[in-house]
Amino acid sequence: MEKIGLVLEGGGVKGAYQVGALRAIEECGIRFDGVVGTSIGAVNGALYIEGGYQKLYEMWKTVDTDTIFPISKKYLQNIRQKDIDLDTIIYVGKCVFTVSDILKKTHEKCSEFLSKHVSEEDLRNSPLDYGCVAYDLSDRKPVEVMKEDVPQGELVDYIIASASYPALPPKVIAQKKYIDGGVWDNMPVNLIARHGYKKILVIRTNVKEKQPKRKFEFGDDVELRYITPQVDLGQAMAFSKSRVVSFMAKGYGDAIVALDNGLADFLKK
Repeated sequence: MEKIGLVLEGGGVKGAYQVGALRAIEECGIRFDGVVGTSIGAVNGALYIEGGYQKLYEMWKTVDTDTIFPISKKYLQNIRQKDIDLDTIIYVGKCVFTVSDILKKTHEKCSEFLSKHVSEEDLRNSPLDYGCVAYDLSDRKPVEVMKEDVPQGELVDYIIASASYPALPPKVIAQKKYIDGGVWDNMPVNLIARHGYKKILVIRTNVKEKQPKRKFEFGDDVELRYITPQVDLGQAMAFSKSRVVSFMAKGYGDAIVALDNGLADFLKK
């Protein structure tokens, strides 16, 4: 049978939209032969290959503001509610970092969080194809790799590199600096098409009007279908529990509509 590929666009917290969409797809009994992604799409793709929708959901249900940023959720809630007591004032005073400190600590928290949830062993042991995109700052070139292209012991590092938001410090691998692959190709359809996939589903995080900057580099024999947010989901780095829950619900709803309107037949042929 013809291989079915999945492409997951980057988009920070908007990656929760893909979780909801993949729940609807899993409920239909649809499976993919390979997944590629950029940034949070690379993270989501790795977890999905390792353990399906359930492993993906287990990670996302723990995501909140303090998962990413170096501030206690307790004190953040106090500030939002304007319930500012002496403890909060002291805490905030201690947290007045320089900009570079904030970015460094945010990068460290993100890296630790992803290292905790993504398993190189599980990813390599899966029979499914997996790929991601990062950008090599040292050599000024994109890095588009499938898992078999990555040296043993470095696969999680490449995924972290793919998701290293450009404003944060770069991920260092073998003395080279890497940043978010979204600066090159935030929707890496070309990567999976180059590996023989002709039927591809793309789950976006951006609205239809926001087109990817990379042009498609394949022929008319490649068929694409999309699940796309119907409304703009806003800022990529505005992480919060409420946004995660809302985006999951939107992804699920949009996927159900797409599946009912012919996507299910396309993916099951």
